[in-house]
Amino acid sequence: MFDANMPPGNWVAGIASLSVARFEDNQIGEVVHLTSKFKRNTPDVEWLEALGQERGKWTIISQDAFRKRNGAERELLRRYNLSVFVLQKSWASRQYWDKTAQFVHWWPRIVIQACTTERAALEVPWNTSGKFQQI
Repeated sequence: MFDANMPPGNWVAGIASLSVARFEDNQIGEVVHLTSKFKRNTPDVEWLEALGQERGKWTIISQDAFRKRNGAERELLRRYNLSVFVLQKSWASRQYWDKTAQFVHWWPRIVIQACTTERAALEVPWNTSGKFQQI
């Protein structure tokens, strides 16, 4: 699930389309933007709780470091074994097409990492030669 602070609509649909038949069975499920399931202004704690109660294996892509409200979001991530990949701050200043191209480059690595780790909280660096950093 792409968080509300990620580009909506066509960007997520593009990533979903590029993913069809490109990963092993069960590596990737539904690729959606938060607004397809919740209102854009739904507080993080509410939609994280709802995803956790679904008991599915959700991975969240975000530009938010989940540092608000005394760590309530991080507690929900831990409680429900949700994974989150947070784009490093430097992504925010990048232009649309640069960000899109860079994310497409990172996407297979994010999917593989999410599938091989029960629960992850990792930062995605801008530099494609970089490595995920634990947050």
